[in-house]
Amino acid sequence: MIILETERLVLRTWELTDVDAGYAIWGDREVMKFLPSAKLMTRDEVITSIKKGIDHQIKYGYQHWAVILKENNQLIGACGFNHFDDANEDDNAPETIEMSFHFQRPYWGNGFATEAAGACVAYAEAHFSAKRIVAGVDEQNVRSVRILEKLFFTYLGLVYFEDSHSFEPMFERWLKIDA
Repeated sequence: MIILETERLVLRTWELTDVDAGYAIWGDREVMKFLPSAKLMTRDEVITSIKKGIDHQIKYGYQHWAVILKENNQLIGACGFNHFDDANEDDNAPETIEMSFHFQRPYWGNGFATEAAGACVAYAEAHFSAKRIVAGVDEQNVRSVRILEKLFFTYLGLVYFEDSHSFEPMFERWLKIDA
């Protein structure tokens, strides 16, 4: 299912046939280098992740969507949203959602992540009731930090996460403020 389009990209829901492309992202040590709470995924873990994403889309209306390059119809990355820690898993309308983006290395440095993330922010503003988007990005990941800065995210500081048992840099962008 196509969620949104930009000039060069299509963002759609993941399909089980996307396993190889997902593995090219989440099984790549360089892609995962700056994710302290993440580990390299096996093909089976990618399948599990895709299934969870499909369920997440059905339940909440969003996921980390597959990013397709229009010029060759290749799946080059993932960009989208997940529930954040302040959200109750049963809450279909959380105050805060978490954005992330991951792209295959051959597609780095072409503005695809900025284009996809910017489209996701605009989509969230138009379609979700969330008031804030957060994104955890390692400060050493200069490219990802720069993308967030271009999209008007501000640095919050280090936030502790139970799953990784570590403090991780966090950025935020407010979408809607009650009048």
